[in-house]
Amino acid sequence: MREKQFAEMVFSLARKRGFDDCEVLIFNHREFEVVVSKGKIENYTDASSKRVTLKAVKDKRSSFATTEILDETSARFLVESAHENFMITDTLDEDDIWAEPPTREPFEYEDAFERLSVREKIELAKTMEEKCLSYDKRIQNVIMSGYGHQSSEVRLFNTKGLELAETFGYGAAFVYLVASDGKKPKRGFRAMYGSQPSDINVERIALEASSEAISQLGAQSVKSGKYKVLLRRDVFAHLFFAFSSIFSAEAVQKGLSPLRGKLHQKIAVESLNLIEDPFFEKLPIKRSFDNEGVLTERKSFIDHGVLKTYFHSIKSARKDNVKPTGNVFNQRCVPLNVVLPEGSLDYESLIESVYEGLLVIAFDGLHSGVRPISGEFSLGANGYRIAGGKIAEPVEQFTVSGNFLDVLKKIELIGSDCEIVSANWFGPSVVVSELDVAGG
Repeated sequence: MREKQFAEMVFSLARKRGFDDCEVLIFNHREFEVVVSKGKIENYTDASSKRVTLKAVKDKRSSFATTEILDETSARFLVESAHENFMITDTLDEDDIWAEPPTREPFEYEDAFERLSVREKIELAKTMEEKCLSYDKRIQNVIMSGYGHQSSEVRLFNTKGLELAETFGYGAAFVYLVASDGKKPKRGFRAMYGSQPSDINVERIALEASSEAISQLGAQSVKSGKYKVLLRRDVFAHLFFAFSSIFSAEAVQKGLSPLRGKLHQKIAVESLNLIEDPFFEKLPIKRSFDNEGVLTERKSFIDHGVLKTYFHSIKSARKDNVKPTGNVFNQRCVPLNVVLPEGSLDYESLIESVYEGLLVIAFDGLHSGVRPISGEFSLGANGYRIAGGKIAEPVEQFTVSGNFLDVLKKIELIGSDCEIVSANWFGPSVVVSELDVAGG
């Protein structure tokens, strides 16, 4: 059954069930990934999938249902499930279906990774493993070496006349390894993301993961205390995304965010600007509309340290009497792409500026060690001790704790070492003036 035909069938059934308006969102997803270990394929994925979500509104209240099949039985299942969910929901928050057509052309993503043969992708994964093992005899084991890509087509139909479609996707390669000098093993990990195969340098991935693992051998503990800390660009990105839910208006309205009551107030150092840019050229994923059909747009949500906006769905926007921001993705209201503009100092200059302190290259426990409601975190970390403006020695098994909003206020320097460190973050390393560190 064609997707538009299916949507129209759902709409007809929903009207008979008493719903006022509906939206059908269809994702067609394609994914490939090969993971190699010890020269053999450990995991192979080459699959396509479909996910259909119905949002149905009655008396300004919404309910949802999902399926994976386009046929009459599934259409009836969607409507009946949405109706059952509607009958048991206790929310009084008003919701709606979006009616304004976007003014921007939809994005079209051509998956250039599909031009590579399966054999070529497997060889790229094997090449990374081989490069790691040949880097140094102390690289004992490459646990995973992977190469993959994914693409999605999203189509949206609703009873207010919207009919939208666009495609997006990206590719990635990663390696995870262990080095040992006969004492304590150390891990190395690196990943790279891009829109096309030329964006991904498998030799660089292998070199960086291997050199980092080797450089961590012989790591020592550190004394407990307060330290000036350099958060490497990927570490700062991971910390941000661990707390990204606090920028959701829904979390704020429910009292689940420390940003409640802080709109248009200074929450960070004046030099900090964080931009949500769904069209950023250097990041692979781009969207012209969100999963509610709302136009996406570039916005500075932290501008010179001031919180300028929360991320709003249609429902949360109605509650605050504002416009939705176009940030509903995967049924959550989050930033699609985050850009931290570069500062003036390169990576080596940042190390020199710290002079005496720590360089953090990895956090552990980002799921269990953060509390978005309060902004508090306590995370295991490893990295290097900085002495006299130079990296002195590797350090491990220390805990960094603090409050995320305090971190934003204590950013002393922003680097110029911008890179893509995930599929949706582009930015540099930052120096935080002071963080609590508990050593071993």
